[in-house]
Amino acid sequence: MYDRDALIAAVDLPALADELLGPHTGTARAPMWRCPEPQHAQTGRTPPVSIFTSGRGEQRWRCHGCGAGGTAIDLVMVFCRTDLRDALEFLARRVGQEPQAPGWSPRPRPRHSPLAAVGVPVGCRDQAGLDRYVEECAHRLFSPAGQHLLRWLTDERGLPPPVLEANRVGADLGPGRQDRPDGMPRASGVVLPVLVDGHAVYAQIRVPHPRPDRPRYLNPRAGLAPNPRLARVRPVEQKRQAIIITEGAIDALSAASAGFRAVAVLSAAYPDRLVAHELSRLPDPLVIAFDQDDAGRAAAGRLTALLDAHQRHPANLVLSAGDVNEALVRSSNWTKELELRVNAALGQFGASRALEVG
Repeated sequence: MYDRDALIAAVDLPALADELLGPHTGTARAPMWRCPEPQHAQTGRTPPVSIFTSGRGEQRWRCHGCGAGGTAIDLVMVFCRTDLRDALEFLARRVGQEPQAPGWSPRPRPRHSPLAAVGVPVGCRDQAGLDRYVEECAHRLFSPAGQHLLRWLTDERGLPPPVLEANRVGADLGPGRQDRPDGMPRASGVVLPVLVDGHAVYAQIRVPHPRPDRPRYLNPRAGLAPNPRLARVRPVEQKRQAIIITEGAIDALSAASAGFRAVAVLSAAYPDRLVAHELSRLPDPLVIAFDQDDAGRAAAGRLTALLDAHQRHPANLVLSAGDVNEALVRSSNWTKELELRVNAALGQFGASRALEVG
């Protein structure tokens, strides 16, 4: 085991980014790097990754195009396509840190911001402004002006309006027509909020038809709302006990359309110890349903291993289509199909575990 906090503190993240991602561009005060996420199409003209110091004093990186980010550990995991153990060993060799002695355990880290004591969701810097923005966008989605975005969600993506309403999905009609809190992207598109205790603590804008060299998801600046990595999505009526873990909110909404509770991991780069810890606390069976590309399969493998370490052994859903939403769009009876696929995944998982025990 390694002391994670000491290891991150010892790594010069800008130097590591230069080494892995190539020399930075931009000014000395605002250097930028290309994104390490393999699924993020980039032109190279405007590198989207910046480095900042978090409220905990950690150096962190963030892609302003796709939302990927994290610590030096996450950068190594994403760039090198490796797991947590190998990333820790890579960085430990780099800074000369030795493994801890047997019996060592890390110091407990504070889980909550002081703002939580007064009822403000952790991380958001303008709670009233973000709540107001999300509510206005949710109203606009079902107004005449938002019909083009509603049609994209319902006709092209197959998502039923009641699920959109239940999760306060909205329409941003653009900076000339929609007020927004400082830090939200000035763009039009579908607004996908992250809700905690009835409050919006984060919101992405999904651009329905971006140019090939432009990102699909736009994220707020960390100064407004740090990325929570996870977003819970609920069905209108819960019919199933399993919780489906997806890549992104659109896939999570697709699972909710079939009566499942879902948790969206907001980037394939995010399955790490903190994400696994939060997911391990959920009481019902976990079913990972990540995209069927190389990045999705690698992320599913990482998350499975991390959850196994928490004694929460997830099943993995193998889709015939590329992702959960594509499967919904192609299905003639989505509720029944997803139920059968989840039951099969849980059944296969139970059989394999029984063989291991036997």
